[in-house]
Amino acid sequence: MKAAERRSAKVGIIKRKWNEKSLKEKISALVFIIFCIILMTVLLDVWTIKISLWDFKYSLESNELVGSLVETMETESEVFVDFTKGDVGINQLLKSMSATDKAVENLQRDYKRIGEERRAWTEKIDRAFAVYRNECANFIAMPSDSPDYLTIEYKLFQMQDYLKNYGSTLVSLTSKAVNDFYQERFPVLFFFPAIILAFACFLISILASTSNAMSKTLVEPIDKLVEASKKIANNDIYIDDVVVDNKDEMGDLVSAFNKMKFATCVYITTLEENREMLEKLHAEELKKADAENRLMRMRYEVLRNQINPHFLFNTLTVISGMAMLEEATTTDRMIKALSSLLRYILRTEDNEISLEQELSVIKDYMYLQEMRFGDRIKCEIDCEEQLYKANVPTFVIQPIIENSIIHGLAKKEEGGYIRIHVFLDEKDEEKIRLCVNVSDTGVGMDRDKLEKIRKEMTDGGMGRTAIGISNIYNRLKLLYEDATLEIDSVEGEGTITRFAIPYQP
Repeated sequence: MKAAERRSAKVGIIKRKWNEKSLKEKISALVFIIFCIILMTVLLDVWTIKISLWDFKYSLESNELVGSLVETMETESEVFVDFTKGDVGINQLLKSMSATDKAVENLQRDYKRIGEERRAWTEKIDRAFAVYRNECANFIAMPSDSPDYLTIEYKLFQMQDYLKNYGSTLVSLTSKAVNDFYQERFPVLFFFPAIILAFACFLISILASTSNAMSKTLVEPIDKLVEASKKIANNDIYIDDVVVDNKDEMGDLVSAFNKMKFATCVYITTLEENREMLEKLHAEELKKADAENRLMRMRYEVLRNQINPHFLFNTLTVISGMAMLEEATTTDRMIKALSSLLRYILRTEDNEISLEQELSVIKDYMYLQEMRFGDRIKCEIDCEEQLYKANVPTFVIQPIIENSIIHGLAKKEEGGYIRIHVFLDEKDEEKIRLCVNVSDTGVGMDRDKLEKIRKEMTDGGMGRTAIGISNIYNRLKLLYEDATLEIDSVEGEGTITRFAIPYQP
């Protein structure tokens, strides 16, 4: 039990030290382990080749060289007999002797590899062959009528027999050595597949452990952040903090995410409390027609000033700076687009701005949506340049586009596109009107739902279906007495929202 506890404690220490390492150190450790695995694999392959090819090749060459000696010696003996009979000439004898000389020269003499006994017999062959060659030279140079001619001839025959016997003995010793070598290597070769399999399993387990550790370090925290982000995107902001064991840069990122989530929850809670308070005030003063407009204006102003812009912009600036340092250009652009959008919402105090400014905010908003939905959603703006200076109500086009995305395009798997068409209606020369059409290719709506939205819009947005569109309608009516807002939709084909206001260049 104590041993198991000690192992568990060691594992805990290793995990703690691993979590405290930076991402750069963890990646370096993974690369080092992979390098070691590759190096060990190469060394194992080299060792395998050495056993299976080099050592066996050396043994086979030993047999071949000794056999060659015996063969060339036998050939030389036969040629020598024919030479003494006068059947062959001196050139053929010298050629045969040269082949024997080469065979003797090629004999292996490495003591560490051939052993003491084979080395001794090789030295015997070297000494005997040197004497034999000396006698051969004397015999060839001797006249055939010399008194010692026959004596030396028979002596050479005897020496040839001795060399053949020495060669045969060396062949036997070499064959025995090769056989012993095979017998010695056979168990290793027999169990070699099992050894390789075990080694491969060992390497795979190491790599799997390291990959699992890297997955817990990088993939799991990112998955948790993605899951939490999806919930927040679906307006489920009251979720538990993301918890990870990392003490590295990923841990810092998760900590920053939790702080931002908490700040957002506090802000939305405050916003909801203020909204409820405004609804109560609105309900109490609903019967007073003169106070109704004041309440709507107050609600509009309060909704725009219920958070601390200084804190929010500073936080987004810090995040943008971190993204630039980490070379995350897409993240930096998204943060800047969000900052621009929030700055427009919170710091634009005028009821009207130029159409150019409003469309610029729309582009930032659509960039964020394209980052969220990818290629599923596209936006097209059709507006003549001369109309960019026209005045339009502040923040009136974006809510319409947001409705198109949430209620129209997001529900279609293939997505679609939004088209913003701005043009002038010059039918009445005394009252030229600026018209803005926002159309989408979303899911649309049936006739009953469309009629319900139209009714709630003109009734002041008392229902829950048309709060956003009703707000736009009321703001247009407050700013322009003859402003119009219309909605048309066909189920399965899309929705178009139109509004027209007096043209103010």
